[in-house]
Amino acid sequence: MEFDIGTIKHLGLQMYSTLPPVIAELVSNAWDAGASRVDIDIPSGSFGSNSRIVITDDGDGMSDSEIRDGYLVVGRDRRVSEDSDERKDPPLRKYMGRKGIGKFSGFGIARKIEVESCKDGHVSRFVMDFDQLEKAAKRREISFDALPATGQVQRGTRITLSAIQKYRNRSVSITQLRRALARRFSVIDTDFEVAVNGSALTPDERDLRRLVAKDRKGDPYLWEFHEEVSPNTGWVVKGWLGALKQTDSSVDGVPRGVVVMARGKLVQEPFFFEVNPAQQYALAYLVGELHAEFVDGAEDTVSTARNGLVWDNEANEALLSWGQKRILHVAREWAQRRKNDNLAALEGNQLYVQFKREAEQASNKRSAKAADRLIRDLIQRNPDETPDDIRKVVEWSIDYLEYDAFWELAQEVREADVSDPAKLVDLFREWEIVEAKEMSRVTEGRIETIKKLQQLIAENALEVPTLHNFLREFPWVLDPRWTLVDDEVTFSSLLREKFPESDTELENDKRIDFLCVRESDSLVVVEIKRPQSVASKKELDQIERYVSFLRHHVRTATDPEFSFRKVVGYLLCGRVASGFEPEEKVENLRNSEIYVRHYSDLLGMVERSHKDFLSKYGQLRSLRVQADDN
Repeated sequence: MEFDIGTIKHLGLQMYSTLPPVIAELVSNAWDAGASRVDIDIPSGSFGSNSRIVITDDGDGMSDSEIRDGYLVVGRDRRVSEDSDERKDPPLRKYMGRKGIGKFSGFGIARKIEVESCKDGHVSRFVMDFDQLEKAAKRREISFDALPATGQVQRGTRITLSAIQKYRNRSVSITQLRRALARRFSVIDTDFEVAVNGSALTPDERDLRRLVAKDRKGDPYLWEFHEEVSPNTGWVVKGWLGALKQTDSSVDGVPRGVVVMARGKLVQEPFFFEVNPAQQYALAYLVGELHAEFVDGAEDTVSTARNGLVWDNEANEALLSWGQKRILHVAREWAQRRKNDNLAALEGNQLYVQFKREAEQASNKRSAKAADRLIRDLIQRNPDETPDDIRKVVEWSIDYLEYDAFWELAQEVREADVSDPAKLVDLFREWEIVEAKEMSRVTEGRIETIKKLQQLIAENALEVPTLHNFLREFPWVLDPRWTLVDDEVTFSSLLREKFPESDTELENDKRIDFLCVRESDSLVVVEIKRPQSVASKKELDQIERYVSFLRHHVRTATDPEFSFRKVVGYLLCGRVASGFEPEEKVENLRNSEIYVRHYSDLLGMVERSHKDFLSKYGQLRSLRVQADDN
């Protein structure tokens, strides 16, 4: 065999690093060889030094000359060399392989690949040893010794992977391997059988439509297609998209996303046609399978690893555009159907019926309508709500109907010094314990908001729009006094016009985002950085410039709407760079009412203040019960 060791490393070690695509390439070779059955034998326990993976087929087999002149030719395109893209002998079928590199896939997990093949009663057997290939790298050619037949191959080809490196001292989930292989081949339920450890894969294992969720009418969340991706082109796509019951793929073992098949084999691993999952919640549920034969026709538009499409051609671009539109259409329809399902479930919920009955009798009709809108809006915005979540919201809403003093109490608690237990006790003894209970509901809600903040910090969320929108909706995480604020968009725009990003010379992960808010008679400008950002003296100088500019603008403004007593600044970042200059700068800024807030400090402050309150409420409730008993 003539070879380049760098090419083999790229084609074997780097492109095929997990088991399913390795075995899939060998199964594809068996299909092209006319096999009707492929048997895969794999250890069910932990892999050791003597573990082997064996793939056996009952196909045509190869003679010595076919091995030399065909199999061992690196990059041989069978469709070109045979001047046909399908078999000429029975069983008649289109070839799956194309690039002539699948034989090296085994090197992605093993150091040795043994080939034993039988054709017309003659057996050929040899071993490709990666260590020997590396030794022969300079010569760029190698000869493999002919080995005696084992007597175990009477027809077809057997591939044995040994000296396995990838899974040493680990085990492979046979269930997940079966499911992964089943999803890679649409020909399994035709004249082609694949078995793992003696058990054949079934059509049910590859047809995920059986897992699709159903709506309240019993109709599946399923969308089927058979159409051209672009008119009058002949580029036809057929298949389906569907929504599963839950978002967690660890529950059902099914990766979310849509696969594209051609010639009975996967050519695009699960994806969403480049639609952003963060913008479409439905994608967390979505799976699908589409067949597009035109992507693997005369022009090769499948990546070298045969697991993804190359999009820079007219047909595939049309497929991508078509897929994006269909994904968005399905996401919208799914959300609407789920919302209707949840609202229908709500109408039949006995607790909601109770709420409606009490709301009709409530004297405060405005409050009742607001509570009803809250319940419905929550379900519309979160169509995956469970009945337990609905029950909790309805219970809280019934409680809110009964107490008009809730908002007044909430204001007093915000102004109270929660670090002083005696002051809290006095406050809640002045008010009825019932109102304190209602405030605890809000605080529990704030704890949920804190958990969301924890998640955003852990994910190093983007400033725009994620952190900006979160802080605008929950400004009290920055300052407990900012419960209701006016978002001063005008001043944010002024800052962006005065200090465009191109003038700041910031690094890629330090984009500028401003949140300007009105606090009483003060204007507060918050510059938002990402949770893992590091603020240097340059960023500290910049926030000082922003505040100075706004102070000057406020002083010279003639519009009374924009008159403020002072302008305060905040820089929200992950941490400040070490060194005397940044540290001295932080101290100087504090004296000028420009403050640096770290996400970690912010999170700790918010958690402490609100968790303390819940603890105090529990103590007060106990005191109240004791007082009533006395």
